[in-house]
Amino acid sequence: MEKAASLQRANQQQRLVEWSRRVEACRSSGLSVGQWCQENGIAVSTYFSWQRKVFQALKEVQEVTFAEAPIMERSQLSGHIVAAMEVSGVRIQVYGGADEATLLAILRAAKSC
Repeated sequence: MEKAASLQRANQQQRLVEWSRRVEACRSSGLSVGQWCQENGIAVSTYFSWQRKVFQALKEVQEVTFAEAPIMERSQLSGHIVAAMEVSGVRIQVYGGADEATLLAILRAAKSC
């Protein structure tokens, strides 16, 4: 069952990649959507349905936020956890001695989860 779901996700991803290429081709063609669809044998409603899916996928990707936090050896830290939290399944532990810039970067990233 899990294998079928994985295969289904892979197929959906493949279609999304193909449609992102088609949306880009249409948008850069200089033609109206109707003209482009007619020339490519695609129903306008199908085009707009996939365009919506492509834009939604792009929006989800753009909403991912990364924060650069220096990786420190345990020997550089005071050795004990002074704060911990879990956000969207990610556990964040702050050790004594963490600097303010690192803490702010971690909090900004956690806020976007």
